[in-house]
Amino acid sequence: MMWYTHVVFGVLFYLIAVLFGAPMSLMDIGMAAFGALMPDIDHPKSYISTKLPGGSVMPRFVEHRGPTHTIEAAILITALVGGIAYWITDSYWPAVAFFIGYISHLFADTLTVSGIKWSHFSSFHPRGKIKTGTKGEGLVLVLVTFATVVLFIYIAMPEQTAQNLGWVLLIALLATFAIIGKKLKRLK
Repeated sequence: MMWYTHVVFGVLFYLIAVLFGAPMSLMDIGMAAFGALMPDIDHPKSYISTKLPGGSVMPRFVEHRGPTHTIEAAILITALVGGIAYWITDSYWPAVAFFIGYISHLFADTLTVSGIKWSHFSSFHPRGKIKTGTKGEGLVLVLVTFATVVLFIYIAMPEQTAQNLGWVLLIALLATFAIIGKKLKRLK
């Protein structure tokens, strides 16, 4: 999946956690998005490798969709990033949000034809039907972005969403294409 698809998955997964009691904060949403990008630190041309200082080091030592695309890496990297975030914020929620984002990345990559091996200690290697950078991914991106916008509106204004569902869905549809319209044009 492309980096922006992973970001939307990370935000959606975190908003689902908000429904179950996680705090709604922009910092935590940002940490979920950051976590959703982190597994691709193993690819030299990934968004995170090119933007994060020192991001070009990891691809020299590990293969793409290898060790960083496992539940073990999710736990270890979350412990590191979460420890730093806790030291700065005195809250464990940024670490939880980061982990949720990381797991969303693994889930999204499971939907692709390459799939991922979720654990170094298991031979289980689920694969989906979506090819990265294609219109198939575009369809997933539209659906996930739409769901994310609807859920965000619902969390921000639950009573108004229930009373004006038609308008909310129309606004969410327009917002979806405003947010990702240019990204869709790049897909094959």
